[in-house]
Amino acid sequence: MTYTFHTDIDPQELDAFVENSDQNSLFQCHQWADVKNNWRHAFTGVREDGRLIAAALVLIRPLPLGKTLLYIPRGPVMDYHNYDLVTFFLDSLKAYAKKNRAIVLRFDPNLLSRIYPYSEKDKEHPMQNTDIVAMLKSYGAAHKGYTTNIHESTQPRFNAASHFGDNYFSQLDKKTRASIRTAERKGAELYEGHEYISEFAQAMQETEARKGVALRNEEYFRNMMEVYGDHCIIMVAKLNFKKQIGLLETELAELEQKLQAEKSQKVMKQLEQKINNDRKDLQILLEEQKKENKDEVILAGKLAIYNKNRMEYVYMGNNASYLRIRASYLLYKAFFDRCVELGIHYVSMGGIEGTLDDGLTQFKSNWLMEVEEYIGEFNIVLDPVMYYAFEKLYPQAVKLLVKLRK
Repeated sequence: MTYTFHTDIDPQELDAFVENSDQNSLFQCHQWADVKNNWRHAFTGVREDGRLIAAALVLIRPLPLGKTLLYIPRGPVMDYHNYDLVTFFLDSLKAYAKKNRAIVLRFDPNLLSRIYPYSEKDKEHPMQNTDIVAMLKSYGAAHKGYTTNIHESTQPRFNAASHFGDNYFSQLDKKTRASIRTAERKGAELYEGHEYISEFAQAMQETEARKGVALRNEEYFRNMMEVYGDHCIIMVAKLNFKKQIGLLETELAELEQKLQAEKSQKVMKQLEQKINNDRKDLQILLEEQKKENKDEVILAGKLAIYNKNRMEYVYMGNNASYLRIRASYLLYKAFFDRCVELGIHYVSMGGIEGTLDDGLTQFKSNWLMEVEEYIGEFNIVLDPVMYYAFEKLYPQAVKLLVKLRK
């Protein structure tokens, strides 16, 4: 057995190794380094007699005073039950980190501590991979713990995911299917293609304004689109006021004709209710059209990336003024349908709060959701003084600066 450490693994070889691993993650494939283009990077790995047996995309963040932070998102990818391999790879990565004047080597393996259906969130579930956590701690890696808050670690420890089949739609809750029909009935129309990147960015700006947070700008999304090419899917949902108003006016005229000719009291009441609902919808649309002063409005947008057998829902934005149309449900269905077309049956819907009770988590739970709990983040501290300043003092200084600006 001869292990050798490398920092220049061919990107295509790296991708093939990651994609064929049970630890497959888009955050460990080479394109993620191009997305994080404000960091340096290295494609590292271990060969045994020339064969790649472990790999890690290492992101290198520059810090003041010539220091750096080395971070391996959802990695390294390796057999964590092979202690000799783990020790060799971490020793080599630690030496590489020191060479780059790193204050810390940070990593969070793509290994789960628990996985269960959202519907069973209140039940007890056995912990997995506790032996690996103990082994990494005994090596000298500080475990951040089984954190709950989404902001307590670099990557969320709780994740929403779905394993689904081609007939997933029939397994959805009746309310979810009804929301999809509502979106279609109320005029949400989907548009797909990289030419809609600006409209997608606009939807994200709506979400930023609603939540009072800064997410990503159009330049960032455009870079991601260019990096992933055809493996980046962009869709937006729009409402055309003129078209939807015309459809409602036509439907109202037809309903009123039917009402005049109808003899059954039961059917008459149903028609009257439908007419009242359409009139309300029409009045709302007319008011919104006047307010917007344009023919079309962006309802929502979604961006996802994918590789061999998994898709990652990376960003989604909603226009809060039009949530009643439920366009996000129509978008989610379109992305699940695309997965079926591609032969992908695993979707990561992104990080969630560990409390599992917030609105976003409840929305994701409509989609055959499973809760994934990762084993968490580990830190091998190389410069304790600088690391303390970065972890403790720097965030406090930023908060103080924000407070002073306000």
